[in-house]
Amino acid sequence: MSGLYTADHADSEQRWRDAWVPVERRLLGLDRRTLLPAGLVALLFAVAVWILPAINASVGVDDPIKAGDVIQVGDDVQFVPVAGAQLMTGLRQGRRGPAGYLQTAAVSYNGTVFEVVTDTYRGTPAQLLAQIKKTNEGLRVDGHAGFHVIGDPVTITNETGEHGVAAHFDGTNAVGLVAAFVFGDTGVEIEVIGPQAVSGTVTREIAAMLKSVRPNGEGTGA
Repeated sequence: MSGLYTADHADSEQRWRDAWVPVERRLLGLDRRTLLPAGLVALLFAVAVWILPAINASVGVDDPIKAGDVIQVGDDVQFVPVAGAQLMTGLRQGRRGPAGYLQTAAVSYNGTVFEVVTDTYRGTPAQLLAQIKKTNEGLRVDGHAGFHVIGDPVTITNETGEHGVAAHFDGTNAVGLVAAFVFGDTGVEIEVIGPQAVSGTVTREIAAMLKSVRPNGEGTGA
């Protein structure tokens, strides 16, 4: 027994010596060697919880639409977004870029994305919509894919009297509408995508944007 006690006592003393921190290595009763790792953990926590959110909040990336703003898509098409929407891509009328106006413009409004795409097209709006429905290439809003056009197309009319067609589409996490106009030799594809449920106000504002899509200037009407 005495030998076992002696061995245990010696091990206990050795562990105590290993754990004991000399005075010159202490700060406020703590081992200085543990302060750096603990400080790094605290710093990372502060960055994650406070600093990064503050930076994100301070960086302004919004491009809000103001009353009177008109978005031009290509050389032939324009539309009027609702005030308060955010311009995601595209150019305001009168602010032509070095390469001209973009062929695509998109705005977001209360969780809904409204996109207008133009290209050369010779055919009717119904044929254009049928092509979109067949290939599904048009349903590209916000990187989403796998949407399916549902229901029969319906005729729509813009503010200047041109007729187009539209149909609803459905997806896993969102729903929307795809519409087509043809102004002269310019085909116009409009895509609207949003959550499963939206307020009546948003629906009315989106409908107003859809009706605002029109030829830009003279000589481009259907």
